[in-house]
Amino acid sequence: MLEGILEILHYGIIMIFGIYLSAAFLGIRLNRKNVWILLGFSAVLGAVNAFFYIQFDVVFTEQIYPLIIHLPLCVFLIIFYKQKIVPTILAVFIAYLCCQLSNWVGILFLYITHLDLVYYYVRIITNVTALILLIYFVAAAITQLLQKPTKDIVIFGLIPFVYYVYDYAVTVYSNLFYSGGEVVTEFLGFMLCIFYVLFLCIYFKQYEEKKEIEQRNKTMELQRIQSEKEVEMMKRSEYAVAILRHDMRHFLTDIAGFIENDEKDRALSYIHEIVNTVDKTATKKYCSNRIINMILASYENTIKENGIDFLYTIQIPEKLAISDSDISSILSNGIENAVHAVSFLDEKSRKIKLDLHMNNDKLLISVKNTYAKEPKIVDGLPQAEENGHGFGTQSIRYVTEKLQGNCQFMVDKEYFILRIVL
Repeated sequence: MLEGILEILHYGIIMIFGIYLSAAFLGIRLNRKNVWILLGFSAVLGAVNAFFYIQFDVVFTEQIYPLIIHLPLCVFLIIFYKQKIVPTILAVFIAYLCCQLSNWVGILFLYITHLDLVYYYVRIITNVTALILLIYFVAAAITQLLQKPTKDIVIFGLIPFVYYVYDYAVTVYSNLFYSGGEVVTEFLGFMLCIFYVLFLCIYFKQYEEKKEIEQRNKTMELQRIQSEKEVEMMKRSEYAVAILRHDMRHFLTDIAGFIENDEKDRALSYIHEIVNTVDKTATKKYCSNRIINMILASYENTIKENGIDFLYTIQIPEKLAISDSDISSILSNGIENAVHAVSFLDEKSRKIKLDLHMNNDKLLISVKNTYAKEPKIVDGLPQAEENGHGFGTQSIRYVTEKLQGNCQFMVDKEYFILRIVL
C-alpha cells in the first residue's frame, strides 16, 4: 500500500518538476499567481495521465507520455504565456534531461539497498531538492540563453534533443537499452560525439562572426574619434590661417622694412619663421590610403607627446583588397603595442619604425620598436607580463590567419619586430 502511494507521488512530483522547471527556464516568474496556475495545469495533466493509466496500462501510458504531457505543456506555455516555439521546446527538453539527476540517484540507492521504497523516497527527495537548486541557481542563465536568436540556441539544444529521442527509443518504445548490446549502449556516446563536433564547428563560426562585428565596431569607433580629431584640427587650422591672413599685412610691412634697411638675413629668417608657422596649420598626410592615414593620424599626438622617434615608409595603393576592419585591427594593435613597449624607455631611446609596401600583390607590414626588457616568445607569441595585455598580439594573429596570411613576432638585440604578409 505504502509503496503504491509513493509510486503515484513519485510520478506526480516528476511531472510537477518538469512543468515548473520548463516555466522557470523560459523566464516565467514563479510568483503566487503563476505557482497556482501551473499547479492547476499539473492537476489537469495528472488527471489525463491517470485516466490512460487506469483505462490501459503503464507501458501504453509511458509510450504516449510525450503526447499527453510534453506536447500539451509546450502548447500551454506558448499560448498562455506567449512564449516562442523553439525556446519552449528546448526548455522542455532541458527539463527532461534534468530529470535524469533523480533517476540515477534513485537507481544507485536501489542497487545498494534492493528496496523499492528507498528508490521512491530518494527520487522524491532528490527531485524536490534539484528543482529548488535549479530554479535558484541555473534557471536565470538558461533563460538568458533561450532569449538569444534561434540559430544560436538550437546548437545548445542538440544534446537534450538527442537524449530525449534516444531515451524514448531504447527504453520506452523498445527494450534495446537493457538488451546489453554494445551497438545500443554505445550509440549515445556516438551521437554525443557527432553533435559535439557539430557544436564546435557552429560555435566557432559564430565566434568568428562575433569577432568580425567587434572589429567592425572598433573601426567605426576609430573613424568617429578620428573624425572628431580632424574636425578639431580643421578648426585650429582655420583659426591659425585666419590669424595669418589678418597679420599678413603686418608681415609684409615688416619684411619690406628689413629689405629697405638692407637687412637681408633678418628678412630671410623672418620669412622662414612665417613658412614654419604656415606648415604647422597643415594636416599631415602619411599616404593616399584613407584607413591607413586615419590610423596613423590617430596616434600622431600620442607619439609626439611621448617623444617617440617615429620613422615610416609607406608605398601602398589608395585601395587595398583587405577590409578596413581587418587592416585596422592589425595595424592599430601593432602600433599600440609598440607605443606601450617604448614608453618604459627614456625619450632618447624611444623608436618605432613602420614599413608598408606591396610585393607581388601581397601587403607586407613591418613594425619595429625598441624595448626596455626583452620579450619572451612562447608558441610564436610574445608573453605579456602585465594583466590586461597580450590580447593585441592574439588579435593580430587571429586576423592574419583568418586572411590566410602569415605573421611573425621576433626579437633582435635592439628591436622587437612584427612582420606580416597578407
